[in-house]
Amino acid sequence: MHQLITKIGKGQRGAKDLSWGEAKQAAQDLIEGNATPYQAGAFLMAMRIKLEGVTELASFTAATRSYVPPISVPAGLNVVDVPVYAEKHNTQHACLPAAVIAASAGATILFHGMDNPAAASDLPRVLGQLGVPATLQGQDLLASLQRNGFAYLDVALYHPPLAKLLALREQLGAQNLFHQVARLLNPTRAHSQVVGVAHPPYLEKMPEAVNMLGGHRLLVFQGMEGFPELSMAIPTVMRELRNNRVTPFTLKPTDVQLPLGSFQHMAVPSEFLRQGSGQALRPSSGQAPSQDLPAREAALIRQVLTTQILPGSGQARFRDWILYNAATFLYAAGQAHSIAEGVPFAQKALESGAAARKLADLASPPAPIEGAGQGSTMNPPSPQPPSTKLRTGSPPGGEGVSQPKVLHA
Repeated sequence: MHQLITKIGKGQRGAKDLSWGEAKQAAQDLIEGNATPYQAGAFLMAMRIKLEGVTELASFTAATRSYVPPISVPAGLNVVDVPVYAEKHNTQHACLPAAVIAASAGATILFHGMDNPAAASDLPRVLGQLGVPATLQGQDLLASLQRNGFAYLDVALYHPPLAKLLALREQLGAQNLFHQVARLLNPTRAHSQVVGVAHPPYLEKMPEAVNMLGGHRLLVFQGMEGFPELSMAIPTVMRELRNNRVTPFTLKPTDVQLPLGSFQHMAVPSEFLRQGSGQALRPSSGQAPSQDLPAREAALIRQVLTTQILPGSGQARFRDWILYNAATFLYAAGQAHSIAEGVPFAQKALESGAAARKLADLASPPAPIEGAGQGSTMNPPSPQPPSTKLRTGSPPGGEGVSQPKVLHA
């Protein structure tokens, strides 16, 4: 490991990218605990400063995937993979109600992320306030995807070694390369992926890496606080990978016949922010439960999905923000030919009551799937121990494998 640290840790002028094989070895050493804590910290921080190259990003992801088999889903279930590994500090979770609306309009969406107890509000706690399970596995996860078109996968249950590396954020004080790997994990190997990033360089790198990994379609954009959420207040810079071609574009609400909003329409209420810091604050234990931020977010989501928002109010702009993102999911799912076309579909699902019914269905226990026995491959297996873990050759895009060249429009 020390040779790899030396290669990437020589500063911006002297640092070099790792080869596919070197990146694969580094990932294996980190996942299997072969690197000392000092080496792990040094490697991750050096890589954060250098930033992963395309080949490194693809190799790290392929190596991480090799420790757990993908979750098997029926061929006709066109899942949209949506990673949610960022941290909310200043804005609310629009992607969650957007996914519910999209599911009620025919999309099938898998969120995957992990708990973040240090945050004032994270998706698992908002899901809990809505009564939507955040710990589904195996047949229950598959049943929710098939029957309801939505499920949340806790990566700590699916891939514990990866979750441990993600949790190093608390010790290192910053996210590490495995947060980008998690975004590309794609547990079901879905045909379509929607990824939000915080740092612009990944807009260029992720489509190339997904293509190396054999992916088919990717929408990646600079999302709100790194979440898969388009902004209502400013244009969103995006890249779409489709048919081995990367198309750059910029989108704003008025392009899809929605009014431009402001940051305030997306923001966490001021009473939940530290004075002058802009950082979300969990209310003290002495405050009433109704003031808890996840509970407040859940209540607002219910209001939107049950159409209890007054036209012309600030909350109506929040609803528009949700519709904007629901339309994006519908486009990624192939339910609309464009994001603009997805907006009226999302509006119809909301106004017809389909979204409210979908939320109620998600809060009900998923019914078992007929014909799925205990031995079904639909259950995601536990990660293999190092002595028996799945070993593969270089995955698609690895050494000695020819890949179609990605064209840039």
